[in-house]
Amino acid sequence: MSPVTLDKKSAITLKVVTMGKGVTNFVWEEPLSLGSLLQELGVNGKMDVRVNGATVEKTRRLADGDQVLIVPKIRGGCA
Repeated sequence: MSPVTLDKKSAITLKVVTMGKGVTNFVWEEPLSLGSLLQELGVNGKMDVRVNGATVEKTRRLADGDQVLIVPKIRGGCA
């Protein structure tokens, strides 16, 4: 009998920090892009998003242990 190879997807765990809402550990199957994560979380374009402290494209593939920071864009100030 020959060994059977199963097609296993590996899971990644991310820390998602949403300012004003708290911290969530998010577990998902690879591959996962930043854009897919934001869509899954219902995040719109009115947020500033960083991965491990850096601004990245939404096509960025996320890796196990990444930290995603989601902060509402703040507008205002003196005219």
